[in-house]
Amino acid sequence: MSFEDYKSNKDPILDAALNFSDTAFILSPMDHFTTLFMAGNIDQLKNDAAQMIKDPTYRFFDFEGQFNKVGYRLLNSGQNENALFVFLLVTEFFLDSANACDSLAEDYLKSGDALKATEFYNKALKMDPDGPTGKNAREMLRTIATAHQK
Repeated sequence: MSFEDYKSNKDPILDAALNFSDTAFILSPMDHFTTLFMAGNIDQLKNDAAQMIKDPTYRFFDFEGQFNKVGYRLLNSGQNENALFVFLLVTEFFLDSANACDSLAEDYLKSGDALKATEFYNKALKMDPDGPTGKNAREMLRTIATAHQK
């Protein structure tokens, strides 16, 4: 904002927001992705998600967090296979996310694949060795090891 804008009580940022008119803008990305998923348009879902994640227009949207919520909603309702798809998608889009690896590991564990769960808990632990995700991964690895000793 320039001094002239300030002096004349103009706000170019507010004007830009109020005059925004992109007809291709998707107001609810997760509703859009859900519709694509339910219709079986997986390739388009992946393509649209990849584009939106990189698009600065959507920088306000927490894609990782929202996908993770959907994954847990599916996992907690017993839809492990659909949850696995979502968690794999999150790890694909957010390669450096310890939380994404931790969530994927949890799905594998609940689905009975302790080997894959161990792999992704170890990955999460390497990414966040001193943080809360690493702490959870460490605890889960101990739980898996204890269960396999019995």
